[in-house]
Amino acid sequence: MFLYNHFNYFRRLFGYKLRELYSSMLLKWILHVNSKPLTVSKKSAIVFAPHQDDETFGCGGIIALKSAHKIPVKVVFITDGRLSRPDWIPPKEIIHVRQTEAINALGILGLAPSSIYFLNQKDGSLKQLDSEQRKQLITQLVELLKLFKPEEVYVPHRQDCHPDHEATYSLVKEAISASGIPVEILQYPVWILWQNPLSFHLKLPEISRSYYISIAEVQDQKKQAIACYESQLTTLPHGLIKHFLSDYEIVIKH
Repeated sequence: MFLYNHFNYFRRLFGYKLRELYSSMLLKWILHVNSKPLTVSKKSAIVFAPHQDDETFGCGGIIALKSAHKIPVKVVFITDGRLSRPDWIPPKEIIHVRQTEAINALGILGLAPSSIYFLNQKDGSLKQLDSEQRKQLITQLVELLKLFKPEEVYVPHRQDCHPDHEATYSLVKEAISASGIPVEILQYPVWILWQNPLSFHLKLPEISRSYYISIAEVQDQKKQAIACYESQLTTLPHGLIKHFLSDYEIVIKH
């Protein structure tokens, strides 16, 4: 048992280091080889996030830049985030904790609570919704799109290596089509930047049409916003978090 436990420990450590190295190389390749510079537009936007923290990790700098220029931004959280819970938070409290963290983080980025929406779908369920549940959720998304009529929509990458993230992309895309509103879709990567290179899940053409946006002037705001997510910072890989502390953000155009 002693040898078995040590073997598992070193296997996990090797896997982590492999992901960290590959992730760092992938990010550098996107930034320096496979992307073009882009400035934040003056278009109104809705950011759709599967969980409380995805919006800040993926495009917190963009939110802060738009907010600083008084450009309307709304953030919509699809799930309640109940599954990502550190041991020190009781199960019945995690939803409230994550909502509070989100409101605090987005406040730092310049959004008022009135610009934040929680749809409270069960965390981890988005790919298993039955037809009626899916229809009801898409109806909610359509109503929000018609209410705010955004010119841009930010959504996780369609192959973001997480079921809720990929389902969010699919649901939002269907809702946009049903709404009939002309809107530009920009995908932000989160988990696609942290994966085992031996899984061959990522196809490089999937991250073509990548753009990088300088967020240097609001980088400190984003770091402070990330720090609001105390419940998540102890459960997420440090190597992944480190990527989102840089002075650039990546978006992939639809």
